[in-house]
Amino acid sequence: MRMTKMLWVAVVIVFLIAIAAVFLGPGPDRKPEVKLRQIAVQADPSDPADVERARRKIEEIHDHLTKGANFEQLAFSESEAPNAAQAGEMGWIGRGILSKHHEDIVFRLEKGQFSDVIEDRRTEDLVYRIFYVEERRNF
Repeated sequence: MRMTKMLWVAVVIVFLIAIAAVFLGPGPDRKPEVKLRQIAVQADPSDPADVERARRKIEEIHDHLTKGANFEQLAFSESEAPNAAQAGEMGWIGRGILSKHHEDIVFRLEKGQFSDVIEDRRTEDLVYRIFYVEERRNF
């Protein structure tokens, strides 16, 4: 009976160590990920008035953020991205998913930080973005 109790105590200890290793220790094989949100404002690059409208709008949003506004609320109400209805949520993003330019910006941000305004002209449209790192983890 005594040996059975010791065995169960050992099982519990091993289980707790395994949980701690998963949640606390980054370990050498773990890759960094960020839980990312975005606010995006699009413009037609051939229309100077639309470019100015979009630039002013994203700068106003960024100004609100620097004054403490809630990122999720602004993403929901102001973003023109398809994920605006989800408050700009992009999910967990690892390296190699975003463009190198965006990845460099996003992975320098700490939890709770948002980026400066990013101008993205890689597509037919002009898109201004602000990224927000909601969480960070090594997975």
